[in-house]
Amino acid sequence: MANSAAAKMPQKAKGDGIFAKIWRFIRESYVETRYKSAWPTWTELRQFTVVVIFAVVVVGLWMASLDLFLARFTAYLGR
Repeated sequence: MANSAAAKMPQKAKGDGIFAKIWRFIRESYVETRYKSAWPTWTELRQFTVVVIFAVVVVGLWMASLDLFLARFTAYLGR
């Protein structure tokens, strides 16, 4: 029973070197990305882009206002 897990392991083929593994990874990644992934439509892509830009602007304004407040607060404390 101790060797049953080892018996089920696939045997390493000869010539299955590092470059073959890298090439197989690239091929499998391409196939999965190209054919097995769900891609958004152009309308969805535009909508998502608008949402991301809006979120970046809102967070940027919030960070800028917080930075301005803290700068003035620390300057007030330093007087």
